[in-house]
Amino acid sequence: MPDLRLVPPEPLQRFIRQIFRAMGADQDVAVEVANHLIRSNLSGHDSHGVMRMAQYVRQFDSGILAPSARPVVTRQAAGTAVIDAQRGVGQFSTVFALEWAMRCAEENGIAAATIRHSTHIGRLGEYSEKVADKGFVTMITAGAAGLGVGGIAPWGGRERFLAPSPWAFGVPVAGGAPVVFDAAMSTVAQSKVKVANDKGQQLPPDCITDTEGNPSTHPPDFYAGGTLVPLGGQVAGHKGSGLALVAALLGGLGMIGDPDPSLIGAAIRDDSADARGRISGVFLVVVNPACFGDAASYQAMAAETLGMMKSVSPRSPEGEILAPGEWELRNRERRRREGIPLPDVTCRELTEIGERLDLDVPHVLS
Repeated sequence: MPDLRLVPPEPLQRFIRQIFRAMGADQDVAVEVANHLIRSNLSGHDSHGVMRMAQYVRQFDSGILAPSARPVVTRQAAGTAVIDAQRGVGQFSTVFALEWAMRCAEENGIAAATIRHSTHIGRLGEYSEKVADKGFVTMITAGAAGLGVGGIAPWGGRERFLAPSPWAFGVPVAGGAPVVFDAAMSTVAQSKVKVANDKGQQLPPDCITDTEGNPSTHPPDFYAGGTLVPLGGQVAGHKGSGLALVAALLGGLGMIGDPDPSLIGAAIRDDSADARGRISGVFLVVVNPACFGDAASYQAMAAETLGMMKSVSPRSPEGEILAPGEWELRNRERRRREGIPLPDVTCRELTEIGERLDLDVPHVLS
């Protein structure tokens, strides 16, 4: 197994900011994406952390990612908006859309927005947590579909057609951390296959297939033309496949009347150069509980429900019931103390990026 290095988060976060600034991003954009990537690592989701920098730099080189671009609202009606990310940094455009939606929901009770021309937006649970911390309920999904798109074969097929298309939800809770549910519609996220590949690890059963459609636990089989198994696996994969398709169709709301269809699928083009018939986008809904009644009572009810859930007897004596989002919270506390574990391949990639951009590479990566 490749070596892992424990890296303190602060110098790594500064370095990521410097990289984005060197690629032309404004300071606020660079701060947002660096915070997002480091929080993903701290939360235990290394698949959406700084290992993504190599992908982002490739997309910058090919013109897919435009770090200097900023999102704009192109269409707005009662409680709805279409936001054009203009191929800017996806983490920033998503926060922009959520801030618009929270302002709208504050007044109208509910707001929905779709983002067109988005690049990769990172870990969706990060957004759900931020919004829930401000007292709102949220749902967000990002999807893509088309021949050769993503890594999931539709239920019953063996060729790629669907992106993992995650769904995330956030609910505020009185006196504690919010409920944050975030899951891809494949058994494992595509990025977690890369993590296992970089670490020289095998995958659990029922996660990927090889190019012939046979079950595999060997990550290189996926990169040789295999597919991700949809959530639900061999028994109920129609559920994950169906939800992945719906995510893409909801994201497609932002493509209606798109003046520049050449930008369709920018977020997934890096892995799908020959993909056809793309439909993709980000769709989100923000709900203000106060418009349904007393918001404090709702949060108290959520807290009571969580308390009852955690009182359920575990299956094993050493087991514990965790609420969605609690695992990430515990990881952040531990990794802030111990550091972020990075495989050597990620350290090398970050070092090469820094040297190429003539930046001072933190010694913690060497």
